[in-house]
Amino acid sequence: MSGPSPLWYTTRGAGIVVMILLTASLVLGILTNGRWTAAGIPRFVTNSLHRNLSLLTLVFLVLHILTAIADSFAQLGLKDALIPFASSYRPLWMGLGVLSAELFFALVVTSLVRGLLGYGAWRLIHLLAYASWPLALLHGIGTGSDTRAWWALLINAGCVAAVLGSLAWRVIAVATDREGWRAVLSLASAAGAVALLAFVVRGPLQPGWALAAGTPRNLLPAQTASTSSTAQSAYVLPAGLNDQLKGVVRNDAGGGARVVLSDVRDPALQVTITISDPQATDVTVSVSHGAQSLCSTSAAVGGGLTATCGSTVLDVQQLVEAADGSVQGVLVTQAA
Repeated sequence: MSGPSPLWYTTRGAGIVVMILLTASLVLGILTNGRWTAAGIPRFVTNSLHRNLSLLTLVFLVLHILTAIADSFAQLGLKDALIPFASSYRPLWMGLGVLSAELFFALVVTSLVRGLLGYGAWRLIHLLAYASWPLALLHGIGTGSDTRAWWALLINAGCVAAVLGSLAWRVIAVATDREGWRAVLSLASAAGAVALLAFVVRGPLQPGWALAAGTPRNLLPAQTASTSSTAQSAYVLPAGLNDQLKGVVRNDAGGGARVVLSDVRDPALQVTITISDPQATDVTVSVSHGAQSLCSTSAAVGGGLTATCGSTVLDVQQLVEAADGSVQGVLVTQAA
């Protein structure tokens, strides 16, 4: 599969800009609706800024949708952009994005023809359109390719903080005579923030989210190795070794001992000799390489220790224990 196309980067960038602009528009709408005014700036200026932010958001939203359709990666069509949850690519999260876009389009269109609708109808649509922001946020987190990136987490956290901050101001500064409404909104905002954080931590930040989110398997990165090929590439004790071993003796209370030896050339290769009974004529030899256990078999005690490990015969020779408990020896292997 080739690398991402310019359309893919454009889609991602436009989506991020939409989230930032939509947040700014929502925050300004909450503040101005609460009769907030900036010092020295007439109210009609802030209203005009709010309207222009919405129109600019619309421009980048259209760019986001068109480039997503034009890009061949997710194989999205016009139907996927118009009908919620119809996409085969992450259907839930794409569906939330479609709903968010349609609510926002309804907001912009009805605002442009506000004089024809009447204040009551426009107000109702305007209030419903507030749902566009959380839907867009969930769409971006659930579908975005950059959700795990630190800068994307920072942008999303900043957007959430800005909206919660404006709501807090609205509750504290405006709703002084509505204690019940203030409490409900405060609890709902806090619960929503906690739920969002839990979702992000347990969902998009976890490995395997792409598949869990509904990405078709043919669009996922190919596995670097299958289970069978991994098994075939597992370490096998080679023949022809003549390596120095170094290790220690660990005695136990029952009179037995364990001699743990590491290959000087390949420290991951370890030979463990378990002596359960000092009077016995055989011991147990276990061989491992890193976390992989190669074999565990009995070996006769003689001039050295000889055991068969898979298709390889190993001899542990010239075992010498020093006064400090360290042990040295030689590992010799040959084909069985």
